[in-house]
Order: sequence, then C-alpha cells, then structure tokens
Amino acid sequence: MKKFSVSPEAYVEILNLYSAYNLASDSGDAEWYASCFTEDGEQHGTYDIVGRANLVEYKKKDYATRTHLYRRHWNGSIHLEQVDEETVRGRCYLFGYNGEPGSLPHVTHAGVYTDIIKRVDGEWKFAHRKLVFDGVKK
Repeated sequence: MKKFSVSPEAYVEILNLYSAYNLASDSGDAEWYASCFTEDGEQHGTYDIVGRANLVEYKKKDYATRTHLYRRHWNGSIHLEQVDEETVRGRCYLFGYNGEPGSLPHVTHAGVYTDIIKRVDGEWKFAHRKLVFDGVKK
C-alpha cells in the first residue's frame, strides 16, 4: 500500500476540524458539532451514534444535562497519517474538564480518539470517531 504524506494545508485544515469539534461540543452548538462529520459519520465511545441527524439530537440532549456547568475539551499529540488522497487516519489524546461558573474546571475524563477523516466536497470531516476512555474496563 502506497503511503501519502499529509500536506501542510491538509494538516492545518484537519487541526481546525479537531478544534471546531471541541468548540462546538463544549458550547452545545448541535448543528456545528454535527457538521464536523460526514452525512453518515459515526461517533463511538460511551454511545454509538450514526448519521448527522442523530449527532444533532445527541448533542442537544447532552447540552441540556449540563446547563449549570461549562465544559472544555483539549486534544494533544494529534498524529495524522494519510491513507489515500481523500482519507486520513487520526489519533489524539483527550482531556475533558467541567466547571461551575466562577470556578476553575476539574478533569472529568481522559482518553484516546482514533479517527477516520474524509475529504468531502473539499472539506475534511470525521467519518468515524472512536473514543476509548482511560481507566474504564473494556
């Protein structure tokens, strides 16, 4: 199998995708959150969610449960490997934080994302995301 290098432009665009996902998730913007995925995109981890409409509903429900908290997500050690011209495999660490307004946040979870990222109509989108939390028995 031929390996392709991730171009600097694609690398920056995909880093922006990771950031958009975190910002949309933390702010509870369900449409923006879902737009980070392909139409048939999948999110696996605590919940298995498939398709943009289901991702929108998931994020709306998730946000409704935490109106008294703010949330922050940080990704680190983002590693990207080009599979072909339209597909990238990504992997990164996740730290999640919650906080009450007026106080500093505390770590609520940590884990590893493994992603398949596809270029659709010139934009990079998550096609498949799998989150494995640290400290959780499999």
